[in-house]
Amino acid sequence: MPAKKKYLSGSWKRFSKVTAAILGGFIATMLLHVAIIKRVPYDAPALMTAAYSSFIVWVGFMILTYFIHKAWQVWCLLGAISLMSALVIYL
Repeated sequence: MPAKKKYLSGSWKRFSKVTAAILGGFIATMLLHVAIIKRVPYDAPALMTAAYSSFIVWVGFMILTYFIHKAWQVWCLLGAISLMSALVIYL
């Protein structure tokens, strides 16, 4: 029995959430890790830890995007994380 049309998301919403999960999550993860590495006094151990933990954080952001129902809220959340991380990097 097929699903009701009112419970299916539109193609643009689905595309936006997949793009937010993959691309937005990756950008937010990398900026967050660069911001953390910039504030740590010893760069080498933090860089090695970031190399391994970035995949876990990226998957966490990907999962988080599907818990939020509206695509624009996902983009706002990932944008806010990226913006705050960029401010930490450049200030």
